[in-house]
Amino acid sequence: MLSKLQQHYGNHFSLHTADHPEQYYWFADQAGVTFGIAKTAITSSELDLLHSLFTEAETDTRLSEQQIFWKNVISGDLQGEHPQVRFRFIHFFLKNDLSDQDAFLEAVSGIFPDEVTVLFMSGHHGVLIEPKTNETEELPYDQVKSVLTADFYTDLDLFIGRWMDSYAEGAEQFRIEREMFSSIRPFLPPQEVYCREDLIPYLLLLHLDKSASQFISNLIPDELFKDRDLIHSIKIFLECNMNLSMAAKKLYIHRNSLQYRVDKFIEKTGIDVKQFKQAVAVYHALISRETTIS
Repeated sequence: MLSKLQQHYGNHFSLHTADHPEQYYWFADQAGVTFGIAKTAITSSELDLLHSLFTEAETDTRLSEQQIFWKNVISGDLQGEHPQVRFRFIHFFLKNDLSDQDAFLEAVSGIFPDEVTVLFMSGHHGVLIEPKTNETEELPYDQVKSVLTADFYTDLDLFIGRWMDSYAEGAEQFRIEREMFSSIRPFLPPQEVYCREDLIPYLLLLHLDKSASQFISNLIPDELFKDRDLIHSIKIFLECNMNLSMAAKKLYIHRNSLQYRVDKFIEKTGIDVKQFKQAVAVYHALISRETTIS
């Protein structure tokens, strides 16, 4: 049967694996032999017939050699000697499970070069593995969210991990990065891409005891939180590196209006948020209040 299928589909037929497995439909015969047929070469009626004759192959059998390699790195099961390259994980989290992971993989493959590997860890969480070479340029991660959100109608969060120089540390680092980001993801403000420095203030505050957290929150008087526009404006002002023009543009208000709100906050609290130390303290107080309320 397989020989006839191979004869019929020619170069569109593949046994066991392929360079781009996401571009194939994968099946297994009664003997457990896995084969794939290119999606572009098969009609809907032929696909229905194949589903009636064969079972759909398990996910692992559809992984490329590159995907299997990185899956072993992440699980800590990598065996033997391998040429070492510098690499990092870019974790992605979807609001909803994807109904068509193959289409998602195909879309991601169209954005990034071949060196970037994509692995799904669950229906809503996966990872991009980016190796660093002498020719590596900064990849357009800031474009990924808007492109994929538009194509698949689901929200997407991206978290960029740190560069590593050893496959041996990959499994533990993957676990730490995933756990840290997952724990504070509900509290993070929306943005295209998250880095480690975005997580640190939230990680510090979420692991404080109740007394320390309350001490920080009380830096700003309770009555000021009734003025939501003021509090929101100060937070945006701090997130824009205390740049009035940038923050005003983000808030869609005139620069003078924002200046008035900053001056009002300073007058009410006695804390000059235009100075670094005071700005850091206020920002932590705002985050502490947000995480406590959430």
